[in-house]
Amino acid sequence: MRRSMILLAAILVLAGMASTSFAQSTVYWERADRWDFSIQTRYTDSQDYTGDNGSSASINSDLGWGFGFSYNLSNHFNLGMAFTWRSVPYSATAVSSDTPGDLDTYSGNLSTSTFAFTSEYYVLKGRFSPYVNGSLGWMHVNSNVFAGYSAGCWWDPWWGYVCGSVPTTYGSDESVYSLGLGVRYEITDAVFLRGGYEKGWTSANTFDNFNMMRIDIGFMF
Repeated sequence: MRRSMILLAAILVLAGMASTSFAQSTVYWERADRWDFSIQTRYTDSQDYTGDNGSSASINSDLGWGFGFSYNLSNHFNLGMAFTWRSVPYSATAVSSDTPGDLDTYSGNLSTSTFAFTSEYYVLKGRFSPYVNGSLGWMHVNSNVFAGYSAGCWWDPWWGYVCGSVPTTYGSDESVYSLGLGVRYEITDAVFLRGGYEKGWTSANTFDNFNMMRIDIGFMF
């Protein structure tokens, strides 16, 4: 909750600075036909999930990281891609398929990594602008819970063609998409800040949606 409030305060400060600057000046930098590179933070709230026969999971709130590349087709439209990741503590209760009354409680760290195509629409063409955005991509979820060994053969660049067994963990691959809104403020011709809120959904039956707040620092070139 403390991190959430800090990020929310940062977004509000960013919006206030930007609106003040916009009211004082109509000067703007040309975004059209320029590339953006951004370093991103993604703060996700804690969530509780329930499954069949009393199984459940509680995922803590946590701060994730990412980076993105995008191209400004005009002063209003931006298309790109982003890669984000996070590792967050969780606790879970599993139910034995053989003995439904047999419960196993454990905890660990859940790792997620996401690659997505992104789009943004800037309402104004000036150095300050509200925006709406969306994304569509793929997310890998790794519970880091040991699931046994998998035997196979592969090519190693140092040892050559080798065979053996490697440990595996429980995880899944999900499609993911999001919608959001926020503000962007261009500090200079080459540096900008961006802050906003996003709602995300996945194809998983239980891990179905999540809320995110983000603060980015970016560079135009």
